[in-house]
Order: sequence, then C-alpha cells, then structure tokens
Amino acid sequence: TNACGGVDYPPIKAIYSFSTNDILFAHIDGSISYYNGIEFTNDCSLITQLNGSVNKIWGTSKNDFYVVSGNGFIAHYQNGNWTKIESNTNLPIRDIYGVKGNFEDEYEILCVADSYNSNEGSKIISIANNSTKTIWNDGRPYGLVSVWFIPDRKYFAVGDGLWESQIPATNWVKNNSFPTLYKNHIRGQSFNDIFVCGSYWLLAHYNGYTWQTYFPLNSGSFTSAKIKENTIIGVGGSSSKAIVVIGKR
Repeated sequence: TNACGGVDYPPIKAIYSFSTNDILFAHIDGSISYYNGIEFTNDCSLITQLNGSVNKIWGTSKNDFYVVSGNGFIAHYQNGNWTKIESNTNLPIRDIYGVKGNFEDEYEILCVADSYNSNEGSKIISIANNSTKTIWNDGRPYGLVSVWFIPDRKYFAVGDGLWESQIPATNWVKNNSFPTLYKNHIRGQSFNDIFVCGSYWLLAHYNGYTWQTYFPLNSGSFTSAKIKENTIIGVGGSSSKAIVVIGKR
C-alpha cells in the first residue's frame, strides 16, 4: 500500500482486523488505509489533526471505529464522518478497548493515557456518546499502558504492575504476586483465558485461578500479544531484530 503522501510501503503503527478481508492500517504519517481483500483505500482526513500517528484502533466495523493518539487525541469514525472527542488530557493515549455491555447495542469503551517520559501519571478514560469521563487518575509516573475487561465483572490494567478491579471507577488493587517486570499489553477471550506480555519477553496466562508466567530471555520485550481461540501471537523486538512468536494450545 501507500500512504497519503504517495510513499510506497510507509511504516505501519497500528492495525485492526475485523476479518481476513476487512482490515484497517494506521500509517506513521497519520493516514489510515482500509483493505477489502483486493485493494487499499486511503483516508487522509486526520493527518492535519494528529500529533504523529495513531497509537491504537478499536471498533465494531469499518464504518464505526475509534482511533487514539498523542496529546489526548481521540476520534470516532462513523459512516463516512470523523468526530473528534475531547479527552480532557494532554497525555498520550496508549490503548483503547471496548465490549458490548448488558444492554443491546451498547458498548463499554475504555482507554488508557500515560506518558513514558514525564511524571504526569496515568488515566483510565471511558467513552460514551462521543464524550469522555476520567474514571481513574493514578498520580504515579509511568503507570498504565493497556486495559482489558469484562463489563460489570472484572477490569484489568497493566504497565508498572498488574491492577484489577470489579468496578472501573474505584477499588483498583495491585497484584503483588505478579513478576515485577513492565507489562506492555493485555488481552483475553474470557475471564479464564487472559494473556499479558512485557519486558524480558514476559508472557503470562491467567486460567481463572492462577497466573502462569514465562520470561526466558534477559534482553528485549514483547510489545503486544493477542489471543484467538487456541492461538496466541506475541510481537516485539531485541536490538535491531523484530520478533514474532506463535503459540498453539
């Protein structure tokens, strides 16, 4: 593909797949490409608004999705139109995740804001009806970078620690039994099938009762991990090498 500037094969910062032939790519120049299985279509609308590129994408279809980026940037794409959402923070937004809640067609959407190079702390922000609310403001530096949850049952946030809560706005508790390695990403399929990845090649799986952890190397890190059915994929790097690990259950 090429981005809006006409550069062939521009670096891709984020990817989100709805199916094999239904994929969004966010390029480092701020442009977004949609792939339908045959061709790529570029959307150049956000280039002048973004401070850099999109960090993460989440949505329910190519006609209804969200992007997050630096300086608290959140935007919602719906049926051909972009709406910028005020986040009330200048912190870079690192992750976004949503799940259908207890009411039909209603989604609970959370994102995490944190700066790696300042002492401004971290925030967990909820999105509803194109408006936001800060539900947790953690004052410690370098706190949180990823979030995953099951609505009204269990909420997890990772970064400098693994934090858990049954109500997202209150009572976040740190799991002190977890290895003291920085965690970069968390995703799951159910309450008893959750993966965390992080520094020193940390991979951890939760079976609903205990965490099983693996960190076999002392250099490099996983930056993202995803699970679908019986396949887990971790991506990261060490020095000048990019690494992809695939596990089968």
